[in-house]
Amino acid sequence: MDNPVAQSIDAIAARLNAPAGADRRSLSRGLAIFAVYAVLYAVTLVESIADFSIWANLLFSFGNGICIAMLLIVAHDACHGALVPGRRLNRWLGRIAFVPVVHSASLWRQVHNQNHHGRTNLKGVDPVWAPMGVKEYAAASPARRFVERVYRSAFGPFVYYVFDIWLAMMVLPISKMTRSQWKRHLPDTLFVLGGFAATIAAVVAIGETLAPARSVWLTLLLGWGIPYAVFSYLAAITVYLNHTHPDLPWFDSEEAWSFHNGNVRGTAHVTLPLDIFPLYSEVMQHTAHHANPGVPIYALAGDQARLKALFGHEVKQYLLTVGAYRRILKACKLFDFERMCWTDFKGNATGPAFRDPLRAAEAPEPVRRAAQAA
Repeated sequence: MDNPVAQSIDAIAARLNAPAGADRRSLSRGLAIFAVYAVLYAVTLVESIADFSIWANLLFSFGNGICIAMLLIVAHDACHGALVPGRRLNRWLGRIAFVPVVHSASLWRQVHNQNHHGRTNLKGVDPVWAPMGVKEYAAASPARRFVERVYRSAFGPFVYYVFDIWLAMMVLPISKMTRSQWKRHLPDTLFVLGGFAATIAAVVAIGETLAPARSVWLTLLLGWGIPYAVFSYLAAITVYLNHTHPDLPWFDSEEAWSFHNGNVRGTAHVTLPLDIFPLYSEVMQHTAHHANPGVPIYALAGDQARLKALFGHEVKQYLLTVGAYRRILKACKLFDFERMCWTDFKGNATGPAFRDPLRAAEAPEPVRRAAQAA
């Protein structure tokens, strides 16, 4: 049976005048991106634990966390088979880039490539930042409601990523969606755990060489703890912004979901006030990435512009500011799957109700009139 997602990608690619089969991957460019961020990661790691003032170390620790986030983007592209030509080379580049990220490449391919991309914004299949429904929240225990309030707070992304995503989905095959295939994931899990052990050993060894007067615990805090906390927040907030906004719908049934609704209407293009990190700006052209994950990150700009021209207001684009982030946090607490809109924790609508013009056009005339009246 043909893959309906692949058919949808082909259809959108054809309308973009960019055939899905066209290979825009570049070996030299992909390897250069990998090398640049690998070197930046190594340099900032050493500087974060060198014998500098603590403030200089903290600055490099923060920078090292950003470099880990950039390596996640590199590994993300490689695991889609899009960074460079060749399946085997992509897989190994993804595994290596994931070592500082402490993510298993095979778990990532299942959770991200299959579940997230396969049914983007479909609750129950897409596991990342899926909102609680209004009725689900009302029926939840006080403890579960408290956890959701923490997750949907300004500092919640770090907690969410560490406890809901990292260990259970990206390191160990223990989540509901991965445990049945734990034997398939075991080699990559052992690989990343070995890489993590080597990273910790390297941090301690470098610290003892460059700053022997420091305690091991302070060295580990500067060389791994703070960088990984920075990375975790950046990773969680990035996926949050890609698929959470008062104008972006979520779905709780296959009947309401479609490739177009999830990947075009349910995915945002977030622009940044300053383009300090080009790789990050490129991954935020996220609608084009979801329309065709096989396109390299460095070739997304043209597709994003064509998507915008083709689908107009259906492609959500906005400038990320502190004010914009605060408005999204305030508005997007729960999702009402009956009214098809975001709400606050009291169930008050905070965004427009989603209407699917394609399904409305297919409905019988009385249903269309009712929808138009609403």
